[in-house]
Amino acid sequence: AGKPLVWLGDLNVAAGWHDVGPDPDWFRNKNGQTALHADDKGQPGFTANEQTRFAALLKAGGLVDAYRQLHPTANWQTDVTWRGAPGINNPAEGRYYNKGMRIDYVLTSQSLVPRIKSAVVHGTGPERSGFLGSDHCPLIVELASASANEAKGAETKGGGSDVGSP
Repeated sequence: AGKPLVWLGDLNVAAGWHDVGPDPDWFRNKNGQTALHADDKGQPGFTANEQTRFAALLKAGGLVDAYRQLHPTANWQTDVTWRGAPGINNPAEGRYYNKGMRIDYVLTSQSLVPRIKSAVVHGTGPERSGFLGSDHCPLIVELASASANEAKGAETKGGGSDVGSP
């Protein structure tokens, strides 16, 4: 089986309908309406084809969304990691103001699920509190250290256990 995998970053795809807000229909109808294939229509990062490919990638890699493991009930207000900027003179004039997408992830191997201790999105609200000068905010996932038995088992199988080691 090898070493467990952690893949994280701005993956630029909202995995599901519940990962955008406030109105998923707006995202599906916003851009790309002249796309040749109906499943390529919508805001980049929120087309049906992108979501299908992302789901297939997770399945093929045996990966899970660490954040969703601890927060299974979707709430776009607290879950989104990308938000549109407010307008310069009037916040509501920003093209994507008060809209958000969950497009940043920490994906882990299934074997790491028991070690997921916390998962926190550090940005909120239309004014993008916590976004630190970017249109994305930090997503921090903490994994528990491997137990001595887990580490020894990984070493005897030819793998290592450096993921999450102190």
